[in-house]
Amino acid sequence: MADLISLKGIKRHYDVGSEVVRALDGVDLIIKQNEYISIMGPSGSGKSTLMNMIGCLDTPTEGTYEFEGELVHEMDDNQLASIRNRKIGFVFQTFNLLPKATALRNVEVPLIYANVRKSDRVEKAREALIAVGLEERMHHKPNELSGGQRQKVAIARALVNAPSIILADEPTGNLDSKSGVEIMKILDRLQNKGNTIILVTHEEYIAEHANRTINLFDGKIKDDLKTVRVRKARIAEEHIKTAPRVLLEKPTDVSNSGRKVVFEPPVEVPDPEIGPGPVETSIEIREWSKMKKTFYDINEQSIRESWIEYDPKLSGKELETQVQTELKANTSIVSILEDNPVQYLKEEVKRYEDWIRTATIDDIEDGMVKDWTGYLKDVNDLLNTLKRIKASA
Repeated sequence: MADLISLKGIKRHYDVGSEVVRALDGVDLIIKQNEYISIMGPSGSGKSTLMNMIGCLDTPTEGTYEFEGELVHEMDDNQLASIRNRKIGFVFQTFNLLPKATALRNVEVPLIYANVRKSDRVEKAREALIAVGLEERMHHKPNELSGGQRQKVAIARALVNAPSIILADEPTGNLDSKSGVEIMKILDRLQNKGNTIILVTHEEYIAEHANRTINLFDGKIKDDLKTVRVRKARIAEEHIKTAPRVLLEKPTDVSNSGRKVVFEPPVEVPDPEIGPGPVETSIEIREWSKMKKTFYDINEQSIRESWIEYDPKLSGKELETQVQTELKANTSIVSILEDNPVQYLKEEVKRYEDWIRTATIDDIEDGMVKDWTGYLKDVNDLLNTLKRIKASA
């Protein structure tokens, strides 16, 4: 197999006050076409930084990065954006879907930035959604989909530009075990069809899907292990679904199995404007729920009523499965907001501002810019609310 990615002597250092944080500290890594790689390591080991580096979301302090023979470390922001759009598909733990756009519109977004004409991008988006089994849900908005279905939309969006690699960051972290099985089967099929898959995970049974595991520690590669892809059904046997590590700080006893699972404390991201001080959670979540209830609803009865209204044919076990899946996914997202809401919302603001700034005529005519602007106003309103809460505290 040919070399797809070559990292040599990669360092990424950050100045935090008077100290230097060595997020990556001399990484050498070769990734070949059609490899299936998992990246593991404790919190703060450099997993996210390495993922950002591979995905051209960040550039190294030192070292060289070649992607299909192109020198990424010498590229400017526009060139990096072009690589991301043409060559890389991203799948995130929190889906990152446009809340007011249909599944089809969400999958179209990368094609808009690639200047694909409307008729072609609609057809490509349809094909991508059909490939992940959502042909009957393509005209539904995210709040009308379960957590597993939202992640399938995210995968379809990652696939729509036929990228060289797919980067998946904790792709099953917010899903129940059944949905997790479906997502991993999709990733397995994509690799079998020729895609290069790179996923970040804390779960060993997820990492077993890969045929190579990179273990990081203190910004360096501790182990680079070849593995045999066996026991794919193991994920279906995992009857206990542990919460993502980033959401937990204390050890958790898993009483059903008698095992004790110890979670690493999450890396804190200080906010330069408001500072790392606590924000009163109850008020903060109440404000978020009031403004975003239709998307991150955490009221079980409200979710049930929405599903009944949306699909009157649903009943019994099938209805309860949809309700519990959405409740679990939304609760996880609200927990992330509780952990560091300001950082999350600032990233949302930047993402939507970028989309609005680079909008095309089609975006305006289709009403997408109007949707983005409305959502951006909601997020900015919430940020201002958090500032007032902090000031009053």
